Amino acid sequence: MNAAMIRHLVAKDWSFQRLPVALGGVGGAIGLALMIARSDAAFYVGVVLLASAVISLGIYLLFMSVVNERTEGMLPFVMSLPIGVREYTAAKLLANMLLFLLPWAALAAGAVTVILIRDSVPDGLVPYAVVLLLHLLTGYVLSLGTALVTSSPGWTIAVAGTANIVFQGFMYWTSHLPDVAPTLAGPVAVWSASIRWLILAELLAIVGILCVTWMWRTRQTDFT
Repeated sequence: MNAAMIRHLVAKDWSFQRLPVALGGVGGAIGLALMIARSDAAFYVGVVLLASAVISLGIYLLFMSVVNERTEGMLPFVMSLPIGVREYTAAKLLANMLLFLLPWAALAAGAVTVILIRDSVPDGLVPYAVVLLLHLLTGYVLSLGTALVTSSPGWTIAVAGTANIVFQGFMYWTSHLPDVAPTLAGPVAVWSASIRWLILAELLAIVGILCVTWMWRTRQTDFT
């Protein structure tokens, strides 16, 4: 593969999307600040704002860096470069994963830190928070794979929207698991069997989706 062209394509996406990534990080940081506040109401508002910032950033990246390339006239330019489908797919996967992972990781670390340092919030929430954060990442990776494979705004919206709706049910379901519910209000983080299996399943899903996306996309002989 043409590694130099992959680097240029990744740099292009970073250049175009650095402001939205920064704004998403700011929104998440405001959420973290509210979570630190002593008010329980502010804490829950901060949690919602943090999740909303992560979800909104993911959706924006999908459309601006993948789907809209076909409608904004950028794809014909990319096709004129000395690259093939493998280079294009590698660049898109690398750029979008990095653009999302950096703010996601920073905000995830911030959320866990807030839980640990705030006395009124039980440390038992840490494993639950990790599972939820990984679920958001899994939803983004699934939406990214859909955008790259289909290049369809409709399918991308449907998958991203479904992932966000499922997130609400996932929160309720995981918080009521028999070996999770009793630990949420506890003073220490308990990594129960359900939590460990959920984390493993989410990580395997992320890797699996990326692999399937790569294999499916690179089997095509053109950019369409």
